[in-house]
Amino acid sequence: MKQIILTAFILASLTAQDDFVGETFDRGSINYADRTIQATGIGFIPVNVINAGQARRSAMRIAKQDALRQLIEIVNGVNVTSETTVSGAMFDDVIKTQVQGAIRGARKVGEPKYLSDTSVEVVYEVSMNNISRALLPMAERAPVLSYESVTATGTAAATDAGQGGGAAAAPASGGVTGIIIDGSGLGLRPAMSPRILNQSGTVLYGPGQYDRDYAAANGVVGYAKTLGQAKADTRVQGNPLVLRGASASGTAKTDVIISNADAGKLVSAGRSAGLLQDCRIMFVLN
Repeated sequence: MKQIILTAFILASLTAQDDFVGETFDRGSINYADRTIQATGIGFIPVNVINAGQARRSAMRIAKQDALRQLIEIVNGVNVTSETTVSGAMFDDVIKTQVQGAIRGARKVGEPKYLSDTSVEVVYEVSMNNISRALLPMAERAPVLSYESVTATGTAAATDAGQGGGAAAAPASGGVTGIIIDGSGLGLRPAMSPRILNQSGTVLYGPGQYDRDYAAANGVVGYAKTLGQAKADTRVQGNPLVLRGASASGTAKTDVIISNADAGKLVSAGRSAGLLQDCRIMFVLN
């Protein structure tokens, strides 16, 4: 019964957050909008305690340990890419140690709840930032794509990054402050490292096309529930270019495909204003 009540409380709390974009679980949640992962731990008073003070401290310690165990389980299931979760990405001891260290550094959220059955509930939260620093794919600087190559119907060509490529054939971006991909209704799901592709399969935005340190601290993309929320986000606020997603892609459906015509607009805007390098991208999910 307690588990049902706790789950209902978590769902109700998150539903009330208009900006929540993510997943909820029996004892926690992943919020890609504010890049936090939360878990609730439950602690019971041990039978061998001496006094009330010791009882409370013991229950709190047990609740924290339980919350951290829940966090590990939830973090392991986070999508890093459309093909890989956190658990699948921890392929060496260095990465595993960094992720575990981030979880151990989780902070307590709010005040403990002391329940009538003498148990205590605590909520702990970890930021995706340190986890992202360990897990975001490493990549060489991606080749510079030309407008002509990404709008072609065949396999796209790319110019070498050191040569700079040809001038875009699309109209000038005219002060574009960010790019919004409207993926509503596509079944698109959030991830730490999503990609944008054109209909020919060319990666328009992905590892190597953004500053990795900035992406780890702020997210490869931002997420919003509605187009209005996306436009108001400081990541793209001002004069964002809005493009409609054509379909979700990848095993976990975290990548988005846009039309070849829109791919040209994205490449032109991204190059002229440095929007891709600075991760000024929003995805709309619902």
